[in-house]
Amino acid sequence: MNISRICLAIGLPACLSPALALAMTVNPAITLATLEYPPFCDSQKPGGGALVTIVREAFAQEDIPVNLVVMPWQRVISLSQHGRFDGVIGIWQTDLKSMRLKAGNPVFHSLIGAYVVQGKAPLPLTSDWLQGKLAGTVAGYHYPGNILGLKMVLDSTRDDETNLRKLQQQRIQLAITEKAVGDALIRSGKLPSRPKLAWGEVTLARDTLSVGFITSSMQPYWLNAFNQGLWKLHQSGRYRQIVMAHQLQEFAIPAQAP
Repeated sequence: MNISRICLAIGLPACLSPALALAMTVNPAITLATLEYPPFCDSQKPGGGALVTIVREAFAQEDIPVNLVVMPWQRVISLSQHGRFDGVIGIWQTDLKSMRLKAGNPVFHSLIGAYVVQGKAPLPLTSDWLQGKLAGTVAGYHYPGNILGLKMVLDSTRDDETNLRKLQQQRIQLAITEKAVGDALIRSGKLPSRPKLAWGEVTLARDTLSVGFITSSMQPYWLNAFNQGLWKLHQSGRYRQIVMAHQLQEFAIPAQAP
């Protein structure tokens, strides 16, 4: 009996890989991990933040439900090595190699720079001023190499909000973070109103934000579905609506064909 007759006899999915057979018979749910990372990932906001909303809606375009797990970034890194979820929302390109992920098409520009206490530093910041300064960072973030090459003294903490609080308490001299993240945290009212913080008016590094997928038999399926869904969000205008609702026009990325 040839292979086509075998497939007819026992059912086509049985002749395919388990992942492709599943994809052809049912739309499986994907489990994605993320962190508290406003305005991109924010469990306190409807939809879970701008990036989470876009990822959910992109998969919804392909009729794929998303299960979301929110945890500290260090735990995301640890568990990503053990196949506990299918991917990670909120990755930079610098995360891909160390976490062994494959990224979907980029969703937002990431402009990484520094915040300072207003009046405590010359603006725009210069490399001469930055050298030797005590700079707050977030533990586990894979900062681009040119930031690490500025010869600052780095002081790590658990998240971006704590980083900015330490800056207000003047326990550090500047806080390395993304402009969109710092702007959102200041707007949110979560931080004390005094002392005021100021963007350093210089971008120290650029990256992109997206979702990355763990190596598995389903990885090509998830990747293709996300890219297709993201393209549809751009084409329908929904991507732009989400961007504007979260005041992220400055960080939007044009559509990329799947």
